[in-house]
Amino acid sequence: MFPSAMIRTSRNLMSRIFKSYCLPIKKDTFQITNTQINPFSSKSMKVAILGAASKTGNLGSHPFHFSIVYLIIYRLCCHVIGSGLALFLKQSPLIDEVAIFDSKCIYGLALDLNYIDTSCKVSTCNCPGTSLEHTLDEAKVVMIVADETIKEKSNAYEVLKSNADVLSDLLPNVIKFSPQAMIAVVMNPINSLIPLALEMYKKAGIYEHNRLFGVINHYSLRANTFAAEMIGIEPEYMMVPIIGGGCCKTCIPLFSQAKPSSKLSQTEIRRLTHAVRMSDEEPSKANKDEEKPCLATSFAAARFCVSLCKAIRHERNVVESAYVRSCVIPELTYFATPLELGPAGIQKYLGIPSLTNYECELLNSVRPSLKKDIKLGEVTRH
Repeated sequence: MFPSAMIRTSRNLMSRIFKSYCLPIKKDTFQITNTQINPFSSKSMKVAILGAASKTGNLGSHPFHFSIVYLIIYRLCCHVIGSGLALFLKQSPLIDEVAIFDSKCIYGLALDLNYIDTSCKVSTCNCPGTSLEHTLDEAKVVMIVADETIKEKSNAYEVLKSNADVLSDLLPNVIKFSPQAMIAVVMNPINSLIPLALEMYKKAGIYEHNRLFGVINHYSLRANTFAAEMIGIEPEYMMVPIIGGGCCKTCIPLFSQAKPSSKLSQTEIRRLTHAVRMSDEEPSKANKDEEKPCLATSFAAARFCVSLCKAIRHERNVVESAYVRSCVIPELTYFATPLELGPAGIQKYLGIPSLTNYECELLNSVRPSLKKDIKLGEVTRH
């Protein structure tokens, strides 16, 4: 829809990544850089990222390290999102170590990542038994990643069943060994998998809905880029909140609430909304139906991971949009809105801001689909 924006994003992706690592965001955006930081405890923070093959803030600007990040990803070597996520976290000055777990040997991948001249180290854990227990021990953040996507030849229920099986294999270990960890899910269909995950927690006698997140900020990433292109400012300074669901048909970018300011007409907002909702398909079409490029999704997941790390460290004003257990709309038990994050997960629901008539129409149109997806996740066997 906006080819110049897509090309510009691809061309400048790496330069934007390094900017976000090293430069603080200006005060006129949501991120506040001069915050008071609590002293470190003697224990390092652990983050686990699990997966299967099948803006708020930047990625770090602190002068010292604090985190150990664990990636547990099945068949990561052929997993585009997981490999990209490992690469982005390897470059973050916030991270001390990235430990990768896989069902297959991924020593070569870890070795290749260690060639990158950053202080973060990459290690591997390949034994599915005790190694997973050791990796998850005292983990503070767990990111579950999978690449089964809904395609034209795929049945949506088949994708749900496939990724539900992945979740059912991995999540019991998280519940057993890291019951207080923050869980961030990066897989489809997010609208059903988050309800499924919470049902699994309930089955184990744990109700940690404030620590369970469906990652949707890749839509915010795209919305920021498209809006900045149209307004004529640098995308680093644009922030477009996302509400609704975690798929292209149910996500609602609120361009009327764009920061630092929205100078968009209603016609432009409609065009931008359509572009964001089509953005899942555009890279595949441009790549002639070959393997779908997923670097932007990997970057968005890394950004969300770092936001969780900042929140655990008691940084203030850490805001991200995520798909979570919510009562913002009474008839929808799960919904995506901007959230203020804290050491215990969701610190404050920021709710739904003022909507235009067009945005209200979009909200009303996605309610039936969300209700259906939520119900499907809650009744799926696990």
